[in-house]
Amino acid sequence: MTRTPRQMNSSRPAAMQDKQHAGWVLLRGLARECRHWGNFPERLAAHLGQPVRCLELPGNGTGYQQKTPVTITAMLEQIRQQAGLQAPVNVLGLSMGGMIAAEWALRYPQEVRGLVLVNSSSTLSPPWQRMRMTALPHLLLALILPRAQRESLVYRLTCTRRDDQRITLRQWIRYANQYPTSHVNFLRQLIAAARYRVAGASPVVTPLVLCSRGDRLVNPACSHILAQHWGIQADEHPWAGHDLPHDAPDWLLHKLAGYLGR
Repeated sequence: MTRTPRQMNSSRPAAMQDKQHAGWVLLRGLARECRHWGNFPERLAAHLGQPVRCLELPGNGTGYQQKTPVTITAMLEQIRQQAGLQAPVNVLGLSMGGMIAAEWALRYPQEVRGLVLVNSSSTLSPPWQRMRMTALPHLLLALILPRAQRESLVYRLTCTRRDDQRITLRQWIRYANQYPTSHVNFLRQLIAAARYRVAGASPVVTPLVLCSRGDRLVNPACSHILAQHWGIQADEHPWAGHDLPHDAPDWLLHKLAGYLGR
């Protein structure tokens, strides 16, 4: 089951957009789909005046009936087919989406103009940092809970903001009922993420690595270690959770605008 990637066009003339690049591609993480970005893609398109596309990971969202590959590299190849690139893009990946984004920049540098990783990790960090020991039992519990309870648990685990909890949960439960990620695909994604190893070489493009001090799922040390591996520094938000675009979208937009201005 497929659909056209979600795309938001800015009010800037198309000729001006094409002169720069093909805009932004957004990649979500474990058992999340395009709609979990909320209104962030629209805000990003308006803030930067560039087109934005959200791509589904195989096994999630509209691709929930697909079998998820058990390697990040295989996920990347399916994502690239879905993208149908006409020009180099900026790729923003959250969590496991960041692993796919990093692999994209390393394997196909001509296709990636900018690289932003948010609360991501790799085997450069120990397992107990990549998945906090306090979070693992909750994730395993989520496999057997009814969808409404599971989404509530995921919200508490990944989000620090609480002002929109009722509205957001109502939406997430609807997404889970419409396009349910299977338990098998959830485990396959977990395996792929756990096995991801960053290549020794650095990306041709200078990455932007962001993390959240309040992340209850992944220790922000993972982002700092990854940034150090590439000879750069990670920027850390002081209180946001794992879902940084949800918790602190203004801060993230400011960082992305600064990144483009380098």
